[in-house]
Amino acid sequence: MGFEYRCSGTGFWSRIAVVAFLVLFAGMMSGLTLGLMSMSLVDLEVLAKSGTPNDRKHATKILPVVKRQHLLLCTLLICNAAAMETLPMFLDSLVPAWGAILISVTLILLFGEIIPQAFCSRYGLAIGATLAPVVQVLVVICFPIAYPISKV
Repeated sequence: MGFEYRCSGTGFWSRIAVVAFLVLFAGMMSGLTLGLMSMSLVDLEVLAKSGTPNDRKHATKILPVVKRQHLLLCTLLICNAAAMETLPMFLDSLVPAWGAILISVTLILLFGEIIPQAFCSRYGLAIGATLAPVVQVLVVICFPIAYPISKV
């Protein structure tokens, strides 16, 4: 059974902030999965050597991240799953269980899947280059779990 929070209390707003972060994080992971995994290493190497100046810069930033594709994929999927599975737990403390399910499914579908994938399918190179440092940190954090899985 959930807890009741006043809309003006810090507990309520901190939970809302966590919910917003989890939705945005899940969206970022979903978009990066599509954006980074849709580019082949050969295409990125060609862009890094002979693309436009912007494309060269972006491809150069992405190449070190994408070189280990299986590790990258496992990292992005683990982070995405963690965010999506944690979301209903935080919502459950704010609304009834049926509301938590309804809200989490709606938020994840719109802001965690559809919109990020629409943006990243079109601007995957630029978004991937911008978020490459974040992805590198996540690879390090998830390495103990993602590395063995990536070798299967």
